[in-house]
Amino acid sequence: MHKDELLQLHSLLCQVKRFYEDANLPLNDEFGEYESLNVSPQHIHKSKTDHKKAVFLLGKGLSEVVMMDNPENRARLRDRFLRLAAGGSVVDPPTEKKTAPAEPVAPTEHLPAFALAALRQ
Repeated sequence: MHKDELLQLHSLLCQVKRFYEDANLPLNDEFGEYESLNVSPQHIHKSKTDHKKAVFLLGKGLSEVVMMDNPENRARLRDRFLRLAAGGSVVDPPTEKKTAPAEPVAPTEHLPAFALAALRQ
């Protein structure tokens, strides 16, 4: 992804964040990590890596807000994001009975350190 495309995505995610903030939801610092990073879409002089990290943290905060009333689905959502980040499929694996237990997939082996740290929280 080119930097200008990343800036557009960052801007779009900020608009979604603003929508949730304006909706008067009971937010509990879901965007604290993003805000402490101090990188906004208007900071075009910041590096592409800084914007990638900001987009990732913003996405993490947005996913926490979306799943606020669905705590049982948070782990499934996190697993889906891990599969996508590792280049896996968007479709959830089938829930049919399997003859042998599936081997755990380690989709995090190619993620940057900041992504791994954020997912462990």
